[in-house]
Amino acid sequence: MEKLKINIIKILNYIPRPFYGLLSATVGIAGDIIAISLFPNFNLSNMISDLGTSPGAIYFNIGAFLSGVFALLTYLHIVEIFENENINHPKVLRIGKVFAINSCVFFALIGVIPSVRSNIILFVVHGVVALISLVSGVIYLSAFSYLFFKSEKFSGLVGYLPLIAVSCIVPFLFSWHPITEWILTFGITFWIVAISIYMLYHKM
Repeated sequence: MEKLKINIIKILNYIPRPFYGLLSATVGIAGDIIAISLFPNFNLSNMISDLGTSPGAIYFNIGAFLSGVFALLTYLHIVEIFENENINHPKVLRIGKVFAINSCVFFALIGVIPSVRSNIILFVVHGVVALISLVSGVIYLSAFSYLFFKSEKFSGLVGYLPLIAVSCIVPFLFSWHPITEWILTFGITFWIVAISIYMLYHKM
C-alpha cells in the first residue's frame, strides 16, 4: 500500500501542479460540450446539471468528477506556496485550505450524484452537494484573495481573480437560474485557467 502511495505521488509530481488547473478546466468544459452535443433539445433554459442525466451523461459526470480532482491538486499547490512563504495569517490560510478541499470534493461528487428530477432523494442530495461546493467556493476564494494581496510572491492583481469568480457564484446562489449557472461556470473556469497560467509563467 505504501509503495502504491509513493508511485501515485511520483506520477502526480511528474506534471507541474499548475497544469492540473488547466486539466481541470479542459476536462470539465470538454465533458459539458460533448454532453450538450448529444442532447438535441438542450438550450439556455436547461440547468447545466440536466446534462448529468442526458444521453451524454457519462461524459458530463466523468468531466465533473475529474475536474474536481484536478482542481484540488492545483489548490493544494497554491496552499503550499503560501505555507512556504510563511504568510503571517495562519487562520485565513487554514480556512482557505479546508474550504478549498471541501469545495473540490463536493464538486467531484456532482459527477457521482446526478440531478434526477424523477427521484426526489437524488434530486435533493444533488442540490445540497452543489450548494455545499459553491458556498465553500465563496469562502476559499475570498480567503485566497486576501492571501494573494498579502503575498510577496503573487502580483497584487492576482488577488482580484478569485473575487471575479465569487462575483459569478453569488448571483447563482440567489437565483438558481440557468443563465447565472453558465456565468458561474465560465467565471470559475476563467479563475482556474488564469491562476494556473500565472503560476506556470512565473515557474511557481
